Amino acid sequence: MTCGRRPPAALRVASVPADHPYVRHLAPPPGDEADAGRRVLRLADPPVVGEDGSVRWWPPRMLQPGWVARNATDFDVLHIHFGFESFTPHSLARVVRELREHGKALVVTVHDLVNPHIPDERVQLDRLDVLVPSADAVVTLTEGARDVIEKRWGRRAHVVAHPHIVGLDDLSQTEAAPFAPATPRPRVGVHLKSLRANVDALGALHALSLVSEFADPVVTMHAVTDDPRDPSHDPEVSRLAHELADAGRIDLVLHEPYDDPALHAHLRSLDVSLMPYRWGTHSGWIEMCHDLGVRVVAPDIGFYREQHEPTLYPLGADGGLDPRTVADAVARALAQPRPPGAAAQQRRAQRLDIARAHAAIYERACAAAARPASVSSSDASLHTT
Repeated sequence: MTCGRRPPAALRVASVPADHPYVRHLAPPPGDEADAGRRVLRLADPPVVGEDGSVRWWPPRMLQPGWVARNATDFDVLHIHFGFESFTPHSLARVVRELREHGKALVVTVHDLVNPHIPDERVQLDRLDVLVPSADAVVTLTEGARDVIEKRWGRRAHVVAHPHIVGLDDLSQTEAAPFAPATPRPRVGVHLKSLRANVDALGALHALSLVSEFADPVVTMHAVTDDPRDPSHDPEVSRLAHELADAGRIDLVLHEPYDDPALHAHLRSLDVSLMPYRWGTHSGWIEMCHDLGVRVVAPDIGFYREQHEPTLYPLGADGGLDPRTVADAVARALAQPRPPGAAAQQRRAQRLDIARAHAAIYERACAAAARPASVSSSDASLHTT
């Protein structure tokens, strides 16, 4: 049965992935389902068991050749967000063929024009060269990204803003508990996590050493990065981090990965969060800091400037962070009033608009997939910010 012939009760969406805060918050807020347009049901991620026994969604099984054919009676729309870098362009083209053979719609949200985990931008673009022209609908998060997509692929993408990251209940609690400084001097943090490929950790550490002249810098890293046996370990980063900590220039915190409450509490303890990235397109981190009322200092790359107006700094001539330039940007950010954080009701209303936009996109994508040999163009009337 093709999605174009499915009864109007609900559209079943196979999201790649489903278990991600961005994707979860494409659904209408609890209690507002009746106002969100066509009902949308999202399939759970087929579980992937890692070598350590952990269960996760990646690499997504929905993109494995044959999955569409085996599960064609269970979904109407395949909506691809993240994780497709695990598959070759040839393999993705086979998935597209299977969707066409079974009358299923393809929706692609272009979150990243360059993959934050992979230095070679061709890896992402080669796969988008398959997915974007084949999609029945293309979505992106900012007008700047929409213009790039239209120039490269001739597709007019729907622009639908990034939803909240922090839960709506937690936003209400944040509103009720205004930020209270814990130290006399402002706190500036950089969260290096496991030293993702696009992170300039050395540049960030040198920048925070300068920031220590007028603020208290805190550097958080996953504990495994300090273990020479771990693939994420960078001996130069570890050496410099410990050297600066021993000299009292930074507060170094090595920790297990934070759960959401711990991460949100840490961020709310900061006056400024520094993003130390060398390349990127859009940022969930900016959205989370906006939710929590934390000012962001970010590189002037991709389309970060279209997300809640972070304080921007230019990258250096070598494509990394110039410490003095970054320190100056932090000082500018600290000179501005602390943002209040997102209002729960405002984010709730935005999420309902986002849910309505996606329901309409899915419906039109299904109609396009039901027409022989069709490739749809987006409808500007669905533009949502």
